[in-house]
Amino acid sequence: MTAYFRKVFFLIAGVYASFFCFQNPAIADSYSKPFVGIEVEDKLNFSIGKNVFQKLWVPSPSSTTASDGLGPLFNTRSCNNCHINNGRGHAPEENVSGVSVPSFLIRLGKSYPTSYKPPQNIYPHIGDKRYGHQFQGHSSPGIQPEGDYYLTYDTHIEILDDGTEVELRAPNLHWRILNYGDFEDSTRFTMLTSPALIGMGLLENIPAKDIIALADPDDSNNDGISGRVSWIKNGDNILLGRFGYKASVHSVSAQNQSAFNNDLGLSTPLNPSPHGDCTAFQTECLASPTGNSPHLDNLEVDKQQARLVDLFVSLSAPPAMRNLTKKSFLEGKRYFDDGGCASCHTPKMKTGDNSEFSVLNNRTFYPFTDMLLHDMGPALASGFPSFSASTTEWRTAPLWGMGLSDKVSGRVSFLHDGRARNIEEAILWHGGEAKQSQEYYKSLNQEHRKKLIYFLESL
Repeated sequence: MTAYFRKVFFLIAGVYASFFCFQNPAIADSYSKPFVGIEVEDKLNFSIGKNVFQKLWVPSPSSTTASDGLGPLFNTRSCNNCHINNGRGHAPEENVSGVSVPSFLIRLGKSYPTSYKPPQNIYPHIGDKRYGHQFQGHSSPGIQPEGDYYLTYDTHIEILDDGTEVELRAPNLHWRILNYGDFEDSTRFTMLTSPALIGMGLLENIPAKDIIALADPDDSNNDGISGRVSWIKNGDNILLGRFGYKASVHSVSAQNQSAFNNDLGLSTPLNPSPHGDCTAFQTECLASPTGNSPHLDNLEVDKQQARLVDLFVSLSAPPAMRNLTKKSFLEGKRYFDDGGCASCHTPKMKTGDNSEFSVLNNRTFYPFTDMLLHDMGPALASGFPSFSASTTEWRTAPLWGMGLSDKVSGRVSFLHDGRARNIEEAILWHGGEAKQSQEYYKSLNQEHRKKLIYFLESL
């Protein structure tokens, strides 16, 4: 298939898939617009990549080899099911089937004794011997899914200094069905929602030296903030982590291809296993048909499709800040600064000049993140460490576009596991290094809190 006809095919296939993915045409596309000024060829490829991102995959064998290979174990059938319009995911409500919410995932990893010191202080990501690195609740015909789970929530009331009461909730994980036996005793679980996919190309192209320069692991300036660089192992290489809640992935392409392989069970150039996350205990899964095809580089997601999705994600522009001249915005910014929020949520960054996309080079932008790991306290701890990140450390989340979440995907859900149902709850969960900012927020009166939230919603 020539490059031209392949592009036309993907464009048509994507339009077909979009018909099913977008039942409500009124949903805003604020997170899935390309940067202004991209090259004409890139603009075409952006549309095609968006269609590959949205298309529904099917199990093998299938009448078409362009969209088969799903599974055998998987969480969802398309990238867009997790990231509707590139937006955030959400957590299941109480007692709802967890696997019915594709934007919520359970990652599996290992606990380590406190005395264990890994080489180069980088913890390897080792999954469960039966269930792999991620729990998958869907499967191809004839294959047992891994099972199902549900959540309950513990709630408590946080009382602000003016007497305002805010209910906070913390999720509890309960296993309903485990089709492949019990987990290993050392296996631990981290609950995650799918993040928004905007400005990823900008974040990838921040020079590593600029991120390293922001780190202060020993809090040498005594401001209570000790951000650390996330270092990850990739084969024999040590790379700077940028993406994921724990900054455990180094590039847009690695992030996308990991999702293709773990979430959809598709083989890619970086993750060529056509059986995804199947383990040696899942013999029927390993013996099932695959969609690897000679005309697709003996893969299911070939280099061309992977590159198109990488381009779409890299060139999805963050929405512009709003309300910049409004009094409430300016006053809210003052509270943001006075509360020390900018110590981690660094407003301004600049890209280098090495991107393959000229529109991303030497560009100043405002993500409100330092890209570093920070201790957020035990209440937000994950189930296991990940590379450089301890259980209580998380990458500073970018704040851009957060006020548009409900307009993009119909969801308002924040923090790694979606426990926060609005921005205020997310702030009140901040602990560890951010405890001082949380206490500052609690000290504000209602009017000042509203202005701070207004500022955040305008980013």
